[in-house]
Amino acid sequence: MGVRVKIRVSIGKVIECIALANSGFETDTPQLLVPTSFILKNRINIRKLGKPENLEYDTAGGPVMMYVYYKACSVNVVESDRASQEVIADLVISPIEKEVIMSDALIEELGILIVSPRKGFWRFLEEPSEKIRQSYPKQYW
Repeated sequence: MGVRVKIRVSIGKVIECIALANSGFETDTPQLLVPTSFILKNRINIRKLGKPENLEYDTAGGPVMMYVYYKACSVNVVESDRASQEVIADLVISPIEKEVIMSDALIEELGILIVSPRKGFWRFLEEPSEKIRQSYPKQYW
């Protein structure tokens, strides 16, 4: 199943969506990967973000070139009873991915603790161990 949380992303406009917490997406800085279709459907003007760097990322399907806009968005987790702090993240645009994905560094900065990846259970780091939250369903773009 994986752990998916509701996030609020600010990229010139504020968008709420579901993001996969992927600890296998290893980065040195917080990164939020979004599909090209996410950009198009939300009518985000990426020209306002400046010039991206075109970088090759290793994926399960092999290397893929992606556009990286450094520190171009802010992200926080939003739940009915609370929200996390906002984290400034690099925006990575993928031509092949269908889900919004958080890197390991972003997961950690947002204070997400993955309790059971298969069952989709998680909690905020500072919450008591008995406080278990459930994942949201997949959201494809």
